[in-house]
Amino acid sequence: MDKNINITVRVWRQKGPKEKGRFETYSLKEVSQSASFLEMMDILNEQLIAEGKDPIAYDHDCREGICGMCSLYINGHPHGPDDSITTCQLHMRRFDDGDTITVEPWRSAGFPIIRD
Repeated sequence: MDKNINITVRVWRQKGPKEKGRFETYSLKEVSQSASFLEMMDILNEQLIAEGKDPIAYDHDCREGICGMCSLYINGHPHGPDDSITTCQLHMRRFDDGDTITVEPWRSAGFPIIRD
């Protein structure tokens, strides 16, 4: 049965392709484990906007596991800890209460970092 969890999210932030990047750390409370990973990112962005901060920029499109635009490294793994899925198919039930989740951009020539 899914429950709500409290997590820490370490996110790579970068203002532009020529700017130096860094990790920033955020806390999220009561995240439903039934939420998708990208829904969790939406919740984090809503929290940042409410605090007057810039939301995290990340590319996404279909949110159905078809296009692959949601390419992120999550805890050092492409698309996250599950094999054979895209990031948008990853759900928060894969994480436990108190976990720290590290989110980085997919770094390759075909996917240049524009921001975050």
